[in-house]
Order: sequence, then structure tokens, then C-alpha cells
Amino acid sequence: MSAIGIERMNYIALNARDPEAAAKFASDRLGFRLEHAAPDGTHYLSAHGVDRYSLVYKPGDTLAMHHVSYLVTDEHALEQAAQRVAAAGVEVERHLEPEWESKPAVRFTTPGGHRIELTTGIHTDIPVAHLIEAPKGGGPTPVAPDHVGIGTPNFEAEEKFMAGVLGQLHSSRILAPDGLYVMAFMRSPGRYLYHDVVLVRTPIANLHHLQFSMKNVDQFYSTAEALRANDVDIAWGPLRHGPGHNIAMYFRDLEGYWFEYSVEEEIILHDPTYIPRTWSVADPKAVDEWGGPQPPAGIGPPPPADALLGADLNETFGVENAPK
Repeated sequence: MSAIGIERMNYIALNARDPEAAAKFASDRLGFRLEHAAPDGTHYLSAHGVDRYSLVYKPGDTLAMHHVSYLVTDEHALEQAAQRVAAAGVEVERHLEPEWESKPAVRFTTPGGHRIELTTGIHTDIPVAHLIEAPKGGGPTPVAPDHVGIGTPNFEAEEKFMAGVLGQLHSSRILAPDGLYVMAFMRSPGRYLYHDVVLVRTPIANLHHLQFSMKNVDQFYSTAEALRANDVDIAWGPLRHGPGHNIAMYFRDLEGYWFEYSVEEEIILHDPTYIPRTWSVADPKAVDEWGGPQPPAGIGPPPPADALLGADLNETFGVENAPK
């Protein structure tokens, strides 16, 4: 299937029980800057990249991703993409209540229950973190969101939709002993980064994690120090993932969402000759090539299906326990 024209991730919008408090935590402790608070309570925050905003908190009682926004090349590509999604039998919303300072956009819901927006914005020939100069001034320095991890019980249908309708390519998968794929790392053709979405097999649809890239390794480690100084608990990392080979760390925001800050994600220069790899869920190097501790519940690859029998799904996959 040909590419649909997705260039990169634009921003992620999260439901928040207290958007103002969540935005304050992100700006005071995580390295974001509040750009706008809308009358409906939506808060828009920028990172250190090129976009007007990269993180959005929307009023909502249920912790979930409200939507994730991706950029396409131009308005012609946007229209073509909308037609292709509609031709696949998926309802497309074209007349949206616009986000603050947004361009024309369409939204639709994937088979796995996740809401995706396509819109236009700032074009970059290379990934944003490679484009900008290193941020100055100290403190955490997230640059741009480059991928999001979404959990779905309808894994095969979600994977088929991403590849067959949105034109995503596989970079790797993780296979469980029961013969089911439990994670799929997928990318947009010709856009270099190893992945812009991660699919995770989960018993309920949820947001697995959201990611922001750092400029370089120095910025990554100085950010880790700044997060600790801000009383942010880095629950996992630093570590180096197998798929993507990026150096990463994970922590939670005020609402309880898992954030990943990472650097040195694998670059794929020529899609036709790239061979996707299959990792085993039993291979400890899939989650950390350095052999560090196993991930907290809900962040690593899910266990085989039979291991979930009798499990507390909120504990295993939820975001109910926000940091203090």
C-alpha cells in the first residue's frame, strides 16, 4: 500500500481530571511551557522543537488519549488521506471544532478505538530533534513527540489498518511464546525514524505511553538529573531498548500517564532494503539491551495471554495510580 503522506507526529491530547494542575506540573517539572489556556479548560503546552504546541490536556474524567495528531505534507495530501480512510469504511470527521491556532484537520477512530487526527503544519526534511540546536538554559528539554504507544485488544485489525490504510511500515514486532504478536513498531515511509506508533496487545484499549525525543545524549542525561531535582520519579531507565535501540527513561505525569523521554532512535535511510526484525518477549534485550531491571507494570511488552488470567488489569495496564 502506498504512503498516505504522514510526515511525523504533531502533538498528543490527553484527558485530564484537572487540566490546569496537569499543565502546571508539566511546565514546572517536565520541561514544557504553557502557551494557552482555552475557555473550555484545555491547556496547550510547547516543547523545545518547532511546533506551536506538542502536549495538550483536555477536561475529561476518564484517563485516556483524547486524540493523537499527525502531520501530512499539505492540504491536497490531507484530502487524499481523508478519502482513503473513508473508502476503508471508517467515518471521517471533516468539520471540527478547531484546536487553538490549528490548521484544517480530519479525525477518525481506528478499529482499536483510538482517535487519530491528520492535519498540516511545519514541514521538516529531517526529524525535528536532528534539526534544532541543543536547547539552553537548564531544566528538562523534551524536543518533540515522535511516537505514541497505544494498547488495543483488536491487535490484528489495528495492525492491518495502520499498514493497509495509513501506509505504515513495520520496523519490528515482539512475539509471545503463545504465537501471538504483542507489540508492533511501525513507521511512516521515507521519514527516517524507526517508529511513529507502537501497537500493544492489551485486554482493554488504553494509552500505553507517550514519547518525546531529546536532542542528544548530553541533553538526555541532563534532563534525567533535572527531573530528579524536580522530584519526578524515573521509574524505569536509563536503558537502551532493543527495537529502535533508543536510550530511554520512563516516568509519570500528575495524571498518571506514562511518559518516555528518549534519544538516539534508530534511523532508517532506505525503506526498500530494511528488513523488520522479530524479537521474542522472552528475550530480556527486547526491553533493555543493557540488561537492567524489568519494566514497571504496564510499560514493557505484555505477558502471554495465559499469564493474564486472574490478573488485576488496572494494575497491569492502567494509569490509576498517579504520582504524589
